[in-house]
Amino acid sequence: MPSKTESTKPLEHRALVKRSRMPAKGRLKSATLSLLDVSLDGVKGPRLIKKGKRLRLVAKLEGNGLHRQRRYERIPVTSLSLKKIDPQLAAAELTGYRPAGLPTNFAPKQAKPTHQLRPEKGEDVDLGGTIFGTDDRYLFDDQSFPWRTTGKVRTVGKWGSGTTIGPRHVLTASHVVNWTGGGGGGVAWLTFTPGYFDGSGPWGEIAATRVIYWLQAPGQLSDQQTAFDYVVLVMEERIGDIVGYPGYRIYNDDWNSGQYWQYIGYPGELSSGERPAFQGSGVVSSVGEESFSGQTGYVMGHFNEFTPGQSGGVTWGWWADEPWPRVVGVGSTIGSTAVQQPTGSTTGDNEYGGGPALSALISWARTNYP
Repeated sequence: MPSKTESTKPLEHRALVKRSRMPAKGRLKSATLSLLDVSLDGVKGPRLIKKGKRLRLVAKLEGNGLHRQRRYERIPVTSLSLKKIDPQLAAAELTGYRPAGLPTNFAPKQAKPTHQLRPEKGEDVDLGGTIFGTDDRYLFDDQSFPWRTTGKVRTVGKWGSGTTIGPRHVLTASHVVNWTGGGGGGVAWLTFTPGYFDGSGPWGEIAATRVIYWLQAPGQLSDQQTAFDYVVLVMEERIGDIVGYPGYRIYNDDWNSGQYWQYIGYPGELSSGERPAFQGSGVVSSVGEESFSGQTGYVMGHFNEFTPGQSGGVTWGWWADEPWPRVVGVGSTIGSTAVQQPTGSTTGDNEYGGGPALSALISWARTNYP
């Protein structure tokens, strides 16, 4: 059953939000990132125009406009197996990183103006996801640590949520990836925009160069697929060095029913997925094991708000005086499509994926693609 190796409990959210902001140490480093990457096919005489504090790229275009092909039309994938994994990589916990010059907020600042629509209440309201009782989420806009580590993942025909999990590594759900024509032939382009808010992010849109995974998850997931519904994207830029990244800890079922967890994602029904949403005091109600390729993954049932677009976002908690949170799961499956009350059973619950297999995946990606 779930790990008993780490019995120390995380901080309850209601106590966490009363803590003072953790001040920055040192000076924030400058960064060099690609802010614009477009094809020049059909483009004549491109030039930059600087006016005040604005910079524009202008050019003459042919009648069909810009060539829309992404830089990485298909990117390679790596399927992990038991033979590839060093047993020592399945550590119970992995460290995070808070860059110098960044303060830490234990809950994000609410976005202004909010202009968000709260879902109507009632058993017959179809939200495309599950709201249990009152919707406790709020939209946020916060570039302090660790909220700048979260962002939007985009690919062909879909999008989801993601979070940095290493120097050039981003964690998201397997079912967010467009696996059409996957396997050895690779997958279509994938990008990550940390701090995505109303159409853009402070550090641009960064291309993934590889996908590392245990299994390819479709839209409808079995328990086994949910337990392994996560991938690590290897990014073109070392974005984790700039925005930081959380640590990881294997979930322990001693933590069931505790109000410890924070969840971040981009729900489609709030601001059309253009702003990140936060929920605190999350509870994991149940945890079960599944096996695949000699690894153990967890299905972590919960009754926290979870709707389309939030898939791939992480749930994390904070321990003692650590300067970063630790991820315990990745948003995976939605129980139903209604506003309802928790039943106390696992029927109709929402679910995260996690466990030792997720620790091994992150460790392997960090080790082999540092």
